[in-house]
Amino acid sequence: MTIAVHLITGFLGAGKTSLITALIAKRPAGERWAVLVNEFGRIGIDQAAWAGSDVLVKAVPGGCMCCAQNLPMQITLGQISSEPGIARLLIEPSGLGHPVQIRETLTAPHWQHYFSLGASLCAVDGRQLADEKIRTHETFLAQVAIADALILTKQDVLSAEEQAQARSFAESQVPAKPFFSVGQADGELIDIDLACLQVPVLKPAQQRRSLLHRQPTASTEAAPAIDPPYHYHQKALDHEVGGWVFPADWQFDHDLLMSLLLAWQTQLVSRIKGVLHTNQGWLFFNIEAGTFAVRQSEYRADSRLELIAPQARDWAQNEQQLLATMLTPAQAGEQGE
Repeated sequence: MTIAVHLITGFLGAGKTSLITALIAKRPAGERWAVLVNEFGRIGIDQAAWAGSDVLVKAVPGGCMCCAQNLPMQITLGQISSEPGIARLLIEPSGLGHPVQIRETLTAPHWQHYFSLGASLCAVDGRQLADEKIRTHETFLAQVAIADALILTKQDVLSAEEQAQARSFAESQVPAKPFFSVGQADGELIDIDLACLQVPVLKPAQQRRSLLHRQPTASTEAAPAIDPPYHYHQKALDHEVGGWVFPADWQFDHDLLMSLLLAWQTQLVSRIKGVLHTNQGWLFFNIEAGTFAVRQSEYRADSRLELIAPQARDWAQNEQQLLATMLTPAQAGEQGE
């Protein structure tokens, strides 16, 4: 029996992680699922989002796994196919990743014995439709074109005009595609109809990809070891990306940390995501423009945080600001008494 595979696409900040979390919450009892996520940065954050959910989570961090020859992705697919009892696989490419090559990989002859292509879903934040840079972006257009159904996210924060624009956008697609409208509470999707996974798979249209979008070259290099404390920053796909990993016993002051993250949110950032050990427990953060989602986390291996922005940042200053929210060992001990 083959594993049903669903691509979960969407532009950076559209709500893909929240969509997958909502789908997992509706998973039929006794049905085993797997998630393969392509982290945009070097630090794996999303696997922490589903810690304790009894779902097999695999990550391909760093860059884009959209190249058909991407060896880490091929290896990870092999690992998932060898796991017993997996009924469904959700694949989340990077929000700036081109999905066509992933679909071609999954339909290659040597994977036909293991995987069957199910409905592909594209998360669309109606507010992004007002941004011409996103609305006309080649990757966004490719994500919408390859989708079998559109998930219109964050409907509860959209004006009536924005909601109408989102529905009009979905209805204008050629060929016509079903769409599902969902709102959010505390940054997480409010329910989701699993019928979205059962919509018919459309025959893929011929995609013309710009030569300016370079395909990643195959790599056999192992990902660098990340031993906390660790930090990095780099530029990737016209975005600034930086992150930190801290030992599990390092503890952050909840109130100071929240104030800092709220301050960062007001700046021009695309996303802040992480799981951090605070004096109010382990918390998972998923922060985008206008959305600040915080919930308890079962992840305990370490604290990690990653920030993505469309413009240059003073990473040294950001690090000092983050370290200033940390409790000293003596303070952490007092909190635990």
